[in-house]
Amino acid sequence: MDKLKEGTIIIQYQGGTSVNLSDEGFLVKSFTPPSPNFQYTWQQLGKYKALLANSEIQQSTFSFEVYVDGEDFYDFELIRLELKKILTSDKPFYVIWTMMPYLRYLCVPDMSNLVMAQDDAVPRMASPLSVSLISIDGFAESTATTQTPFTYDSESWGLGENLPNGVDIPYTFTTPSFKVYNASNIPLRAEEHPVTIAFSGTVTSALHIRNLTTGQEFILNRSLSSSDSLIIVGLVPIVNGSQDYGDSNHAYLDLAKGWNEFQITGATNFTISFDTHFYY
Repeated sequence: MDKLKEGTIIIQYQGGTSVNLSDEGFLVKSFTPPSPNFQYTWQQLGKYKALLANSEIQQSTFSFEVYVDGEDFYDFELIRLELKKILTSDKPFYVIWTMMPYLRYLCVPDMSNLVMAQDDAVPRMASPLSVSLISIDGFAESTATTQTPFTYDSESWGLGENLPNGVDIPYTFTTPSFKVYNASNIPLRAEEHPVTIAFSGTVTSALHIRNLTTGQEFILNRSLSSSDSLIIVGLVPIVNGSQDYGDSNHAYLDLAKGWNEFQITGATNFTISFDTHFYY
């Protein structure tokens, strides 16, 4: 069946388990990746002109179809119930299309639209079943993170992910000045797609982390020893496992699209790393 060229679909639950639909007897007929769903707000300026006041990314709906084999009506209904069981989860899950295995989509199912497609050209023994999903972010997310090696051997990265060719892109640093690359199609804002920043080193009185590209500066007004651990998750600084928002300047660090220039002051013998997915 030439439709198998479409690959298969993996449902990846947030608990870590996953289901390969082809292993369960569902052969993918088609998969339509979602695109960002922009919603625009307009402000009318007089009679003949309108101003674009705001644009936001909303959830988007997309679908895929699978072939199922059954003997009769009751067999097909049992198959449909099995697919409903796979898609039923109390938490959103990721959908991975194996033709593009390095991207995944955070979704919830639209169970109201889980119906057998009516296609007289397809024999009843291999009827297509249509599945609708809601993409929560409206973006694809890289399956790998920046702490995954950027090597061919890792088989975690692919074409179309905006990775610069022939350029090293490290995400762990030990020098006061360095550059961090955001390969996403969007800026990574701390309140939306937080980057996890891990720091360890010696700080006498105050640590300053500056993103010179965005003009942001995070300050932690306390000393740290080499055995201490500072982790910044979006808006929240955590020292040795406990939130330490009170000792910070209540600032946060975003990543602009492309290269971001950073500067560290107030620290010696340190290591800082950035861990994030990319979004497309």
